[in-house]
Amino acid sequence: MVAVTRATLTRQLQSTNTTRAVVSCIVRKKSTKQKKRIVKQHATTTSIVSAPLQPYNDVAGKSNITNAIEYDIFGNPSGREYDLGRDGAFMGFNILIAQLYWATNFNDTQMQVPIDELKKKGFQVKHVKTEDECITELASNRYQITWIISNSQIQNPTFISSLTAFHSTGGAVFLFADNTPYVRHASEFLKAKFGITVDGYYYGGQKMTYKEDGHQEKGNFGQHEIFTGITSLFEGITISHPIYSTTASRELFIPIATASDGNTSIATYDPPSTSTEGRLCLDCGFTKLYANWESAGAARYIVNATCWLLRIEKH
Repeated sequence: MVAVTRATLTRQLQSTNTTRAVVSCIVRKKSTKQKKRIVKQHATTTSIVSAPLQPYNDVAGKSNITNAIEYDIFGNPSGREYDLGRDGAFMGFNILIAQLYWATNFNDTQMQVPIDELKKKGFQVKHVKTEDECITELASNRYQITWIISNSQIQNPTFISSLTAFHSTGGAVFLFADNTPYVRHASEFLKAKFGITVDGYYYGGQKMTYKEDGHQEKGNFGQHEIFTGITSLFEGITISHPIYSTTASRELFIPIATASDGNTSIATYDPPSTSTEGRLCLDCGFTKLYANWESAGAARYIVNATCWLLRIEKH
């Protein structure tokens, strides 16, 4: 429509300076609008492409979130935007889950629930149920993270050395223990690594509460990326705890949560940036994985911890 008007004006008033000015103004406005439109479209496209490259949500590291739209019955913010890791941001990374403990209420159907949550973050997951399968898979160099769900006995004498080799070359390990005797795999690995053992049979069933510097206080957990979006966390039903042999071991394998009995229930190891080792996390109440998955903060915490273990900035 603008082009026709311009042609008509030019034929009728070709010698009029005023008309030339009007036409020139129209052309400039049209050109400016086109440039603005192009710039706007370019900015939108860039935003869409770059967003998935950010592995963590904006609230990473914040437990006490006061401006959420909705909260669950435990007081934790509702919505996946309050998880540590963004959905879909961990594509291309692989997790091996070695479920060495099983029970009638901890079967394949129950295990599929956390697996599905990990897949929403983008992870590919392999689930095995024997030490031999675990050893074979770890040797394949396909995995960045392994979950080890402890049982009461170690059947293959090479299991700990296999897991140690995986960790020493950058593999991250999430150790799950429960009450004694279902601590063996976690305990033997930590003993070889730090001189730490895992023991205890405490009936917990209570919730731990976020307290910024209170991770060593009974019934509290402290500030950590693992606890993003969590102010209330179920401790587990029957739980154990790490037994530190030296002060130095406590400084390396750091307690970040204390159960209602006053003992450490969650601890982590974050190696120096120059180290070839992977990160570690120990959870001493693995009923969070099945019987208590829907309890206070449990599902979010387990997925958060897995995302943190990856140490994605090094990949």
